[in-house]
Amino acid sequence: MSLLVGALAVAGAIVVGGWIARTMRGRAAREGADAGEQAQRQAVRDPLAGFLCKLGDVVLRRSERDEAWLAGALVFEEERPVAVLFVAPEVGVDRALFVRDGGGADLTWLARIAGEELPVARDPPHTLEHAGTRFERVRRLPMKVSRMGTGTPNVGAQAIVAEYVGPGADRLVVVAGVDQTLAWRGVAVAEGEYEVLPGGKATLEG
Repeated sequence: MSLLVGALAVAGAIVVGGWIARTMRGRAAREGADAGEQAQRQAVRDPLAGFLCKLGDVVLRRSERDEAWLAGALVFEEERPVAVLFVAPEVGVDRALFVRDGGGADLTWLARIAGEELPVARDPPHTLEHAGTRFERVRRLPMKVSRMGTGTPNVGAQAIVAEYVGPGADRLVVVAGVDQTLAWRGVAVAEGEYEVLPGGKATLEG
């Protein structure tokens, strides 16, 4: 009888041990999935992760003694955010900064061009001329667009983003959206020519 009781006790221990092991594996799998979902949610909440500046930052351009407070942004996405046009509205000046993900520490310091100064078709051409300066297109990509912060223009949920290069550091950016087409002109600013002062956080516009 004692042998039978012992065998039953061993069998019971094996069953309980297996149940505990399965429970622990299931819990670990659920925790791993939860961590992955949390990381995905974090990426959705912060589409500006990986860019050299964020909403609320103040960017100082040293040589020009100029500054831009980043109040809003147009975020351009392919499978993930790849470029951002930060807007920094000031009295009398519609300033913007164009930044690419993984593009090093360079940025483009821009000012808005009035529509009558540079009429652009829905598909930006290979070359553009503005105020006597000729620009050559170096990049043209269809993008999904989302708006963040405040003061961002509404170009629609889809746009063609075209980047142009002129003489020296001259640059031009055209955003041909489904709702409207806008253009900005400025200069490339290299690392060491500006400083980023961190600010607060902002959320997606409704």
